[in-house]
Amino acid sequence: MLEYRVRLNATYPNIPVISVVWYVGKAGADDTGEHHEIGGDGHVNLTWRYHVIHLWNMDGEALLALNLPTLAALIGQTRLRDPEPALRQAVQQIVTGTSGRLQELLLIELLTLCTDKEIAAMAEQIVQYDMYGMEESPFILKWIAKGREEGREEGQLTLLLRLLSHRYGPLSTEITVQVEALSPTQMLELADALFDFTSRDELAQWLAREEERRNSRTEEL
Repeated sequence: MLEYRVRLNATYPNIPVISVVWYVGKAGADDTGEHHEIGGDGHVNLTWRYHVIHLWNMDGEALLALNLPTLAALIGQTRLRDPEPALRQAVQQIVTGTSGRLQELLLIELLTLCTDKEIAAMAEQIVQYDMYGMEESPFILKWIAKGREEGREEGQLTLLLRLLSHRYGPLSTEITVQVEALSPTQMLELADALFDFTSRDELAQWLAREEERRNSRTEEL
């Protein structure tokens, strides 16, 4: 991201460029918005400053006021003063502001990121029964019908693949297959580790280690 920011600054020197890091799931609680690269002599060679947004500290209603469907999908990670109307508004923004595959992915993302059980159940009911005139999506209904845990795993995989694609670009078939083979616990571990990776090679190495562990356990059985 730092390399990307430098390229933007060089390409558009008269446009201010601001870096923002969004954290979900209570990750990055100690991030102060400043990163240092230390050289071999122990001195700071590079300092990178950026804005930090911890979603669990954000007012959910304020996020919805921006009226951006992609942000509405994050509502389950924020502080909600009155969850039910906020969730209804989030679903309405996604349904009216998007369509097709994007709409399905954002609704799944919303359901997946509702980590509080009561709020998650409320969100599922709203998506399932209050479609706001949206045509029934077999994909969404199937996601809900398969059950909470199984559906969450499918949404978790979809979200993880999206995060990896956003960070590293199109994923190879090999990496996609390796990610799909991960257990739900391993997917969460990868999502946490992703914040510390600095290159695609580190991702490939992490996946190779996990695959080796799975193969070792299979041989033992």
